[in-house]
Amino acid sequence: MKKVAVLGSTGSIGTQTLDVIRCNSDKLKVHSLVAYSNESKLAEQTAEFCPDFCGLISRDPNCLLRAVEGADVAVVATRGIAAIPAILCCLDNGVDVALANKEALVCAGELIMSRVGKAKILPVDSEHCAIARCLQGNNKQVDKILLTASGGPFWNVPESELSKVNAEQALKHPNWHMGSKITVDSATMMNKALEVTEASFLFGIAVEKIQIVVHRQSVVHSMLQFSDGEVLAQLAVPDMRLPIQQALLGTDGNFVCKKLDFGDLLDLTFEPCDFDKFPCAQLGYKLASYPALCRTVMNAANDVCVDGFLQGRFSFDCFYNIIMKAVDFFCKRAERTELSVESVCSFDAETKLFVGELLKQC
Repeated sequence: MKKVAVLGSTGSIGTQTLDVIRCNSDKLKVHSLVAYSNESKLAEQTAEFCPDFCGLISRDPNCLLRAVEGADVAVVATRGIAAIPAILCCLDNGVDVALANKEALVCAGELIMSRVGKAKILPVDSEHCAIARCLQGNNKQVDKILLTASGGPFWNVPESELSKVNAEQALKHPNWHMGSKITVDSATMMNKALEVTEASFLFGIAVEKIQIVVHRQSVVHSMLQFSDGEVLAQLAVPDMRLPIQQALLGTDGNFVCKKLDFGDLLDLTFEPCDFDKFPCAQLGYKLASYPALCRTVMNAANDVCVDGFLQGRFSFDCFYNIIMKAVDFFCKRAERTELSVESVCSFDAETKLFVGELLKQC
């Protein structure tokens, strides 16, 4: 039995992780459950799965470290940077990390990847899981990662109309059922900036060799192009339980997702990313040449922007300019500051205060 720590158990990825465990109870056991503040839902999960430990981050941030002690694998599905120390603890102590949190690698990729050895990083993002699957058993030289993007709910909305869209519209993703933060990131295509950075760290490839390809149907989860011209792709229904199960069990799990029906696949389309219309998508490339801590600034600024947009405090087309104002403001200090868990936390907190003040002027 593989003992699983579920960090962020009451969120979208966390609850789907428990679906996978429920369907594979002969192979997986819940070792611990951690939520941010949803005490009632955590209590329901605890009653069903009887973990050895449970905790609420809002009451005790250190509960993340205690939750991974004694686990075989930790599913990291928390929001923000809070889980970075727990990820490092896992890697230092032979606990595999099934990573669903984008912020950890974006903000501390150098720190995290330097600790991989005793334990592995198992990507849970559908795109990175697809890339890992295409690489499995393949020794050919990778020419390019083709990172697919749905384009979100506003891909076909004229650029001139984007200033008028609202949070309710942004939360209506055409293909995926996700939490509000990642759904807004998909609408702005900021999620692709984060995923470009993640892919660069996970697969040791320069961002220049990662191409964003808009694929509206979300059936092809990503592709690899090799130096001989061959392209490999992973196709599956858009269901996050598949990458979760593949991270936890490889190909050994009981099938939990609907199977792809090729009778329904009338059209699969691919388009170049429109960086003029969705400028946030380019930030993964742009910030690769900036000091490492600027990625923390980018991420923290986006966090505040997402919350502000959901509250109706500023318009959809302002994300990029606000994020870049923050990056430019902190860039020189980031250049002089060594990357560490402490500096990530400090830049994250200061950026959020800075952007909070900016939004008051909107």
